[in-house]
Amino acid sequence: GDQIMNKRIQNMYCIGCGQEYTPNDYFQGCPKCLAKGTNSSVTFKYHGKAKTSRKFGMLKFSDRLPYKSFPTLGEGGTPVISLEKLAKKLNLASLYSKNEFQNPTGSHKDRMNPLIVARAMELGKEVVAAASSGNEGVSLAAYAALAGLECNIISTANIQTGWKSAIVSTGANLIIKETSEERWEYLAKMVETEGWYPATNYITPPVGSNCFGLQGYKTIAFELVEFFGNNLPEYMLIPVARGDLLYGIYEGFCEMKQEGIITCMPKLVAIEPLPRLEKILDKEADYRDLFPGQYELTESIGGNTATLQSKIALENSGGMAVSIRQDEVVSTVLDFAKHGLYLESSSAIVVGGLKKLCDQKRIPSGSSVILVATSGGSKNGPDIVDAIIRVTASL
Repeated sequence: GDQIMNKRIQNMYCIGCGQEYTPNDYFQGCPKCLAKGTNSSVTFKYHGKAKTSRKFGMLKFSDRLPYKSFPTLGEGGTPVISLEKLAKKLNLASLYSKNEFQNPTGSHKDRMNPLIVARAMELGKEVVAAASSGNEGVSLAAYAALAGLECNIISTANIQTGWKSAIVSTGANLIIKETSEERWEYLAKMVETEGWYPATNYITPPVGSNCFGLQGYKTIAFELVEFFGNNLPEYMLIPVARGDLLYGIYEGFCEMKQEGIITCMPKLVAIEPLPRLEKILDKEADYRDLFPGQYELTESIGGNTATLQSKIALENSGGMAVSIRQDEVVSTVLDFAKHGLYLESSSAIVVGGLKKLCDQKRIPSGSSVILVATSGGSKNGPDIVDAIIRVTASL
């Protein structure tokens, strides 16, 4: 392929200890931190001035990404819409939604996989792989098919049929393991023995997903700066598991700030299905801890682990974290849908988080807020769907 790494890349560095590295794949994050057990992601440092092209979507910002060309299905360029009715109800000056579910395979993951596939192509890899029970698997399978690479998605038996059909229809292989941990172990083994190219993390405590892919999420920040100029909303609410999306957006805003394009970034707010980052920010826990709790109705942002990258993005942007209990999930889906957006449960909980923060005055009335709508309601599993039908029938 004509995938050539961007000449603007100066080096890579650890977001934890700052150690600099030559550009390469650091699937387990920073080797120095890994040895100490303070698992931490690595990211890119660019030099010189970036140009914005006249292309559509994510390609417009390719000068700011690890690859200037990559296989594209038309990802990026998602709309920002105003939710005036809900803003009024919550006493907010303005409320917006960034509709990431309008990407080609229906989620924000489509910003990550073009770059992962481009990297795999440059390395001459024949197989890309991910441990995923949903959106990431669907998205990686689509981009691998586009590029003509073999794709293996490692999942658990409870994968939804909709996701399953979306994955296997591309020609990707679905490999089923008993537990989430076994998926990671299997992926680690195949990366080391068979040379599979991984899109996702596979170590505990986790680091971010593939560092080339993560760069794609910066483009959300770039698009928002294009839309709002220097008048960005004060708060930005993002559904979070291990914080790839959160950190990528944070890094995009940092880049814009360093270049003097904006003077300040939104306070980033993590919405999660159980208190993980909430405890970390309150100094009740360490980012390497395990966090017990339920998340079966919000599988896409489930898991009992957190990452350093999430902590950094929240602290450095002056943000916060709030969790939504599983028994509150269905009502958040309905709340959002009443304003025209029927979303996947893991995405809809941002509106529950917003209500909670407004109630607690942690987001003051008169604030401006933007929500990231990561994934559409067609991805909801039978448990959510049945609950919605039950609840609405009784109204």
